[in-house]
Amino acid sequence: MTTVPAEGRNARRKERTRAALVRAAQELLATGHAHDASIKAITELADVGFGSFFNHFENKAELFDAALTEVAQRYEEWLDERLSGVTDPLRRLSLSIRYTGRLHLSHPEQAHLLIGQYTALYAGKAPLDGRIRADVAGAMASLSPTIPRGPSTEISAMGSIGAVLAAASTLPEEDRAQLADSLVADVLRLIGADDAVIAELLGESLG
Repeated sequence: MTTVPAEGRNARRKERTRAALVRAAQELLATGHAHDASIKAITELADVGFGSFFNHFENKAELFDAALTEVAQRYEEWLDERLSGVTDPLRRLSLSIRYTGRLHLSHPEQAHLLIGQYTALYAGKAPLDGRIRADVAGAMASLSPTIPRGPSTEISAMGSIGAVLAAASTLPEEDRAQLADSLVADVLRLIGADDAVIAELLGESLG
């Protein structure tokens, strides 16, 4: 019989404890109880010892930040799978918004967690900030440089993905895809794309 070294068992136990704390934090965020939750309540929800919390996080803010970052990373990986091989900047932005608007249909819990937290995640924080800015900036740069755009143009375009998530959660499922596609048209017009290009992009099947 193979004996697992004590170091390996301890490492796996620590990983399980951290994962349980992160899951508990995500549950509290999703239900709107994160702000009032004590560390004791978090550890009870995670079914771990109170002292275990401080082996992984210095405070609640660090835990909730880790919980949100994990959700954002999963979202980014999910989106990357669907954008694999897509190099055209306008097409990437279009597909990013269209898929994100449908996130509720395939990953409702993940979408719900991102709602209300999206601004914090893309406003200067990894991993979404660099990704979203790059997609928007790339799409804008691919259009005519003579088109006048103020600083608010990029900000407005970046905020659109968060707006899709938030608005989609209030709509019947059959209306969510239509909302996402309508937003694509609005965002692309905002950054200077013409209607012919927009029609071509929206005509693409998502599969």
